[in-house]
Amino acid sequence: MKQPSRSFQQIALVFVATSLFAGCSQEAEVEEELLRPVRSIMISSMESVEVKEFPAVIDAAQKANLSFRVSGKLQSLMIKEGEMVEKGESVAQLDPTDFEIRLKDRQASYDVARSDYERARKLVDKGAIARAEVEALKAKVSTAGSQLESAQKELEYTILTAPFSGRIARRYVENYEEVSAKQEIVSLQDTSTLLVKMELPESVLVRARADMKNGLFYARFNAIPGQQYPLTLKEVSTQIDESNQTYTVTFDMAAVNDRLILPGMSAVVRAEQNIPISDLVRIPAYAVLEDNNGRFVYVVSDQGNGVGVISRREVSTGELSKVGLVITTGLAVGDRVVTAGMSQMTEGMKVRLQEGAAR
Repeated sequence: MKQPSRSFQQIALVFVATSLFAGCSQEAEVEEELLRPVRSIMISSMESVEVKEFPAVIDAAQKANLSFRVSGKLQSLMIKEGEMVEKGESVAQLDPTDFEIRLKDRQASYDVARSDYERARKLVDKGAIARAEVEALKAKVSTAGSQLESAQKELEYTILTAPFSGRIARRYVENYEEVSAKQEIVSLQDTSTLLVKMELPESVLVRARADMKNGLFYARFNAIPGQQYPLTLKEVSTQIDESNQTYTVTFDMAAVNDRLILPGMSAVVRAEQNIPISDLVRIPAYAVLEDNNGRFVYVVSDQGNGVGVISRREVSTGELSKVGLVITTGLAVGDRVVTAGMSQMTEGMKVRLQEGAAR
């Protein structure tokens, strides 16, 4: 068989190469067209954050001024200001000598009264003693028993214990002093959680109370710049403070482990409330086009994997403001609107999504 000429082979190779190049070029153009990147924005409901700040004061979750229930001389004062104590731990003790003597005397009186009564009770059956005398001796036993119990309690009251775990905030007496019953000895505060209290005038409380449960509240301190601590609304007083005509609003605040925040310190309560600006849809004015059929925008439906499909959407517009052009009909929250390259858009075009406005 006769071999084809060299020139014919060269022409064939050129034709094949040209065809392949043209095909690749067309595929590249198609791919580029289908995946044209476009910028778009998602329409969302517009809100503004209303922020108000109020002065406040830190308080302890529990606090108590501890005192003895009896008078006496301090024998030992076991604590210092700032120390932590546990519930039931001894804080101070009176000299128990006088109370122990009184207890022994009351015990002896009770024993005598009890003995007299028991002896008389045996004699009454023999007629050797009147029943009225027995009843009188029985009453003496009861009285002596009450006095004995009182002496026992008084001895117990010579030891002052912490009713709850907390920190000794202040000590009002020194050791070996004579103290009277109900005289304040120490102030105990539970700072495992803190209270933040602020005073609101009537006019502010009336407007704010309806939104308090939905707001976000934080405490910040001038001595701790850049930090704020979340608060939980605890209660709102309904009794006005006659001295300043305000109502007390109280928040719970968790203890801060790395900072020493104590009752009496000043704070600022920051109240944040999301306020809807409007239910109207607003978009950049340059995203709206117009032709003989009226005003319209290009909307992208997300197909996943960063790919979207273009569609035309007729719209009606309202007034233009600093936050955008009002769209009265045609768009809703959740729609994605093309904001750049609209002149190159066609119905049904596939594009690669990019977030953001054109400028």
